[in-house]
Amino acid sequence: MATFLQRVRNRGLPRRVRETAKEHLLDGFANMLGGVPEAASRRVHAHVRAMGGRGEAGIVGTSLKVPCRSAALANGVQGHVHDYDDAQLTTAPDRPSGQQTHPTTPVLAAALALAPKTRAGGAGLLAAYAAGVEVACRLGDAIAPDHYMDGFHPTGTLGTFGAAAACSHLLGLDRERTVWALGIAGTLSSGLRAHRGTMAKALNAGRAAENGVVAATLAAGGFTASAEVFEDPMGFFSAACRNRYDPDLLRFGSPWFLREPGIAIKRYPCAGVMHPALDALFALLRRYPVDPEEVRRLRVHLSPEAALPLVYDRPEGGLQGKFSLPFTFAAAWTDGRLTLGRYTDARVRDSRIRALMRKVELVRDGGSESPNGQGAAAGVELVLAGGVRYYEAAPTGPAKRPGRAALEQKFFECAAYAGVGKGRSLRKFVEELWSLERIVSLAPWLRRLRP
Repeated sequence: MATFLQRVRNRGLPRRVRETAKEHLLDGFANMLGGVPEAASRRVHAHVRAMGGRGEAGIVGTSLKVPCRSAALANGVQGHVHDYDDAQLTTAPDRPSGQQTHPTTPVLAAALALAPKTRAGGAGLLAAYAAGVEVACRLGDAIAPDHYMDGFHPTGTLGTFGAAAACSHLLGLDRERTVWALGIAGTLSSGLRAHRGTMAKALNAGRAAENGVVAATLAAGGFTASAEVFEDPMGFFSAACRNRYDPDLLRFGSPWFLREPGIAIKRYPCAGVMHPALDALFALLRRYPVDPEEVRRLRVHLSPEAALPLVYDRPEGGLQGKFSLPFTFAAAWTDGRLTLGRYTDARVRDSRIRALMRKVELVRDGGSESPNGQGAAAGVELVLAGGVRYYEAAPTGPAKRPGRAALEQKFFECAAYAGVGKGRSLRKFVEELWSLERIVSLAPWLRRLRP
């Protein structure tokens, strides 16, 4: 990994990798903006203000300037609180859905925190981001599914390594200090899946970003760590997956993971395992626009593995709703779309939604995982009062990547939801992002995201 990071510093990024990275950066900024008004974000803002310290880096979508590590924490929480951030695919078709990382949030949050201190320009931010994502995703691709299935949240654990890699690049660490940074990241990596539906799930991403900053800055000051943090008998792979990983998948940058197999950009702000079935629902309702009163059951077919994260049959708030199949499908059914404003506490308590939730049924069948681990083979069935049944199978394989126009629309929708920024300034921010390499100073560009 350290050798790879040195190579990126010396050679830069291939053009296609740069262009793909920009798309994910825009999605990352969209999610950080959308997360500004959420209760979890506000509580973290209060926490970092109370901690005090020198104003070194900004929190996206706010006027706050705080120490680097605090900015990384806050931006990481904002970026993941909606569960709307991107999720890596896999090179192996048999990986459980959702088992990999949400790579952009912790890596981007960490890079944004250190960029002002290192006086990085657009090219430096772009390279640090792409390198950090490569490290996080290759680890996620190689590690055995046990890591996820046993309760670890890879965004928190593996995201820490990605964040540390990005920060090592920005700080210009030599090979030895980069190794130390990754070693320190191994000690700091943490995060549990038990927190789904709570604020602490977003904290996994925030802490990964913060820990990446801490790991790289400690290493820069000569703080040592094991050079064998992964392979040591008492190292990360032993502790995290009982040494079950595929070393052949730990090859960095050829091809770049951003390009192949890629990272999926989310269309809906909820658990990714539901996305293929949601696509099937919307297709079914377009074909058969039946009145909900005529429907006796709405059955959603998922594999048992895909259904595991969906633990809230009767959610009590918006965060729990993101991991509730009955609420998500009732809300999508009612509104004909699924955006940030649907996952609120008030919406969860809406009497019409609650009535429809009683008609939604999860069917755990033997459906197989879809290729690349993005969602699961799924289907949706409408059972009408007269016994008529309509069925729509979910598309298998990775969803079609959104074009830049769709990404820009998501960005503006997230900003509007949060009430952040002015239209002209936000449009200029996006225009400049597409030529990020030309930006010499990031500060004026990032100020366009302030309220």
